[in-house]
Amino acid sequence: MSSTSTNYEAFPPGVEYPPKVDLRKDVHKALPTIAPGTVDPASMAGEIPAIQAKVVLDALNAALASHDTKKLAGLLFEEQAFWKDIAALTNHLRTFTTPGVIAAALLQMRAARQIENAIELVGDPHFVVISPVTMFLNCAISFRTRSPALGCLGTMLLFPVKANTDDGPISWKIWVLTTWAETLLLHPEDEKLLLSPGRDLDKLETMETDVFILGAGSAGLMTAARLKTLGVESIIADRNARVGDNWSQRYDNLRIHVPTASCELPYSHYRKELQDPYLLTRHDVAEHSRQYAESFHLNVILSAKVQSTVYHTLEKRWTVILDVANGSETKTIICKHFIQATGWGAGGPHVPAIPGEDLYKGYSVHSMSYKNAQLLAKDGVKSVAVIGSANTAFDIIQDCHTAGLETTMVARSPTYIVPFEHIMDPRGFGAYTVLPLDAADKLLNTMPEALGGPVAQTLLAHLALQEPGRYLALSQAGFPVFDSSDPSASLQHNLLERGGGHYVDIGGTKLISEGKVAVRGNVEPIAYTNAGLRLSDGSELIADAVIWATGFADFNNEKTAPKILGTATYQQTNDKNILTPVEIAARLDACWGVDAEGEVRGMGKRHLRMENYWVMGGAFTHQRWWSRHIAQQIKLALEGSLPPAYRDTPEPDQEA
Repeated sequence: MSSTSTNYEAFPPGVEYPPKVDLRKDVHKALPTIAPGTVDPASMAGEIPAIQAKVVLDALNAALASHDTKKLAGLLFEEQAFWKDIAALTNHLRTFTTPGVIAAALLQMRAARQIENAIELVGDPHFVVISPVTMFLNCAISFRTRSPALGCLGTMLLFPVKANTDDGPISWKIWVLTTWAETLLLHPEDEKLLLSPGRDLDKLETMETDVFILGAGSAGLMTAARLKTLGVESIIADRNARVGDNWSQRYDNLRIHVPTASCELPYSHYRKELQDPYLLTRHDVAEHSRQYAESFHLNVILSAKVQSTVYHTLEKRWTVILDVANGSETKTIICKHFIQATGWGAGGPHVPAIPGEDLYKGYSVHSMSYKNAQLLAKDGVKSVAVIGSANTAFDIIQDCHTAGLETTMVARSPTYIVPFEHIMDPRGFGAYTVLPLDAADKLLNTMPEALGGPVAQTLLAHLALQEPGRYLALSQAGFPVFDSSDPSASLQHNLLERGGGHYVDIGGTKLISEGKVAVRGNVEPIAYTNAGLRLSDGSELIADAVIWATGFADFNNEKTAPKILGTATYQQTNDKNILTPVEIAARLDACWGVDAEGEVRGMGKRHLRMENYWVMGGAFTHQRWWSRHIAQQIKLALEGSLPPAYRDTPEPDQEA
């Protein structure tokens, strides 16, 4: 059995790794189907699902024990098979496809990680019907490994396959296998450690710690808390004066467009009155973040800016120098692991470069600096142009309309709009309102991306088709809109590849469809004028203020990381064993977008060319999930028991 390994020489520092693919074109797959009537759902009642699942699991365990690649491959669904591993057997985030490759990889990893005894069923399997032609058995599984000592969980989705003859028997094949590290057996999470006091950092100029976390937003706080429950100390640094200011300093009428239950931080919950149907405000999130850091005694240095960062390759040690309180003091952090938790906006606000800004007599501001429309009105602003048509833009037009300003939205391209009620469907993201947090996280984070996106979009498309005229008035008003029934619609594409660009409709579209807010659709601002903007259709949009809700500049870590890691020169040296910010950035994995396996690039995993550097971010759901596995891997690394990340893709056994 041979393997194709990552060719390190093909990806020297400065060359993008891993290569990016198109999520919708290259990764997403159509769900498999069976002939109608192949399986009668009524026949899958009682103990039948458990009996069928046990037959398959017994065969799986036997094939693993005998190291029989051919038998193992034969248990997998030939037309479409996936194995997604989340730091359990590969000690990395990987997705393998095709029976031969999966069988070969499973056998390699079973031997390397030393699976103890047999894989077992957990609870009762249940029969799931997606449609009359797509149905499967969903089985929860568990197992343990010795190297390292992990308690692992997983799911096994079994697809029905009928023999060639019409009256032939049905067999169940493994369609999707997902495995993840649930707990470190020698170092289980201990939530009591969260109540232990933090360090007094105020008078220290130099401090050593296990982990340095840059960014005290929710991603940084979650990861610090996860680490603390494992007995790993961390120090967080943030540029703001208070924890939570990354939220409190945003525009006043900000609302979170997803259920509160999906925004929880590990080990702590929002108050009952802030749960569904309530939508969290910026103040709610900021206050919860502050209480979280204080209650769990997390080590946070505020009003801090990174002056310089270097990595000592021989000592495997980071040195980070911070300017604190506008340069009034300097602190030096020495640590073993570095976590970048600076969020989507690390590259700064994006404002399209158009000529004539010096001609314009009004206000021009990015949404990052926007506070509220009342302040604009007090300064004499009577008309506003909002450039953009996603969540932030809709929040702002609502605020401007409420303040009595004449408001126009410039929707530069067709925008994907999803009604909030559709997001709340308990069969999708609304699972957070009906399931325990941990169960919902596992449901929404463990499906291979090739299927997870299409499954979610199938549900949303079904809901959209139930009310085909919902956005007809919006379209007739001139807003370029498409909903979930459009074949190009994909929330996962927006979240993982664009960092937004859609609108979860909490009522803002009515302002346009009812004529209360004007819209200019499918046009771009191409220049400022004396009184507003020249648009690409040749028209002029008169506005006393222009608000750019146009997102952030750059998600390319190679470009943004040097600024994040500090521009000051660290002690002039020719020592090749010391990496500077530019050299570090050149070695980082690319972040966001997906690789050929459908895995999100660079997030929550080890990087190929830069050891002991981690990147955390994304939506609250991503942050909770990835922070768990980052903390586990760092703990294992500090204990000296973290195996190398498995990056190979084995060649299938030709006899299989």
